[in-house]
Amino acid sequence: MPLVVQKYGGSSVADIEGIRRVARRVVATRAAGNRVVVVVSAMGHTTDALTKLAHEIMPSPQRRELDMLLTAGEREAMALVSLAILSEGLEAVSFTGSQVGIITDRFHSDARIEEIRGDRLRRALRGKVIPIVAGFQGVSPEREITTLGRGGSDVTAVALAAALGAERCELYKDVDGVFTENPSEFPGVRLVPGLSFEELAELAGSGSEVIHPRACALAAKYRVRLSIRSSFNDKRGTTVAKLEKMEKAFVRAMTHNHKLVRLSLVDVPKKEKCLHQVVTQLAAARVPVVFFNHGVVHGDRFDLSYIVPEASLPAARTILGKLAKQVRADRLEVKDSLCSVSVVGPGVGSDPEILSGTLDTLHRVGVHLDAFSTSETRLSCFMDRKDLRLAGAALLARFRLKR
Repeated sequence: MPLVVQKYGGSSVADIEGIRRVARRVVATRAAGNRVVVVVSAMGHTTDALTKLAHEIMPSPQRRELDMLLTAGEREAMALVSLAILSEGLEAVSFTGSQVGIITDRFHSDARIEEIRGDRLRRALRGKVIPIVAGFQGVSPEREITTLGRGGSDVTAVALAAALGAERCELYKDVDGVFTENPSEFPGVRLVPGLSFEELAELAGSGSEVIHPRACALAAKYRVRLSIRSSFNDKRGTTVAKLEKMEKAFVRAMTHNHKLVRLSLVDVPKKEKCLHQVVTQLAAARVPVVFFNHGVVHGDRFDLSYIVPEASLPAARTILGKLAKQVRADRLEVKDSLCSVSVVGPGVGSDPEILSGTLDTLHRVGVHLDAFSTSETRLSCFMDRKDLRLAGAALLARFRLKR
């Protein structure tokens, strides 16, 4: 009997009617001849509400205690979904991340999964019981409760699908799938019926919030068959498969990130260890570097610029502020009004026509670029935040990504 992992986000389990809707879908999947493992997020805005409470008590909550608090949201949801499935006449049992053996590293609030034991899950499945697993959480080797970071339930679901050898992993959201851009900000964009793992990973890593970037990485590594669908209708959504081999490069979708900042160490003495120090310390603090630039000022001095997510600004500012003094940089500059617009598709990053078309389009509408970067399937343009809508609309028209 095929195994299906289904993940339901917070909007899908936001109220009792939503929870009953989830239960009916799970029952229907089981009736179609599948074994099912369900992963749930916290109900609605529970995580935000709990986070707000913690910050009302303490401006910078201790991460261990924050993890203990936030995991309560998923525990509430898993028990209610289990009860709803039981009320439909099927056997179900709820588990926390630690109970199913999701072993993580020791990094509170942004832990990485190191191992999934899954013995209790396998026993439940053999007994024809539907396991309901709390997403977003795990346990360290010292038995400390950890969380996987915002959107971590996607990571839980894909990791479980890989560990259990599931036929597919279905991620249920409040949207119909992946669109050519965010439909709430750019009306008229199209649903993308199919994507490669690489394309989905680039979209997620460049600002799309439809799936967690680490979930994409896991799916690509273990070739987990993915679908992204709405829990509010029966539309097919978006499926994710292997990268197609095509000679012709084209833009399949776009995304944007409107919350970026640039930190620049200005006039730094030219020393190899300086670059190494910056990269090492940012990585240790889990500050994701979206873009890096090394510019020569004159002779033996240069500038180092890093673009990071706005949420990482406090940590990045602290690290680079200390390093600025240690390496005798002239100063640390911060520009906090950056955004990026990215086009994604097969061969996009290496196609000169797509590059020139993108730059020409932005030039024609008066958008000044701070920088751009490429990979095989992505071209990202960095600009002032005020130009985001103008740039996005122009590129959607240029590459015919609207209905």
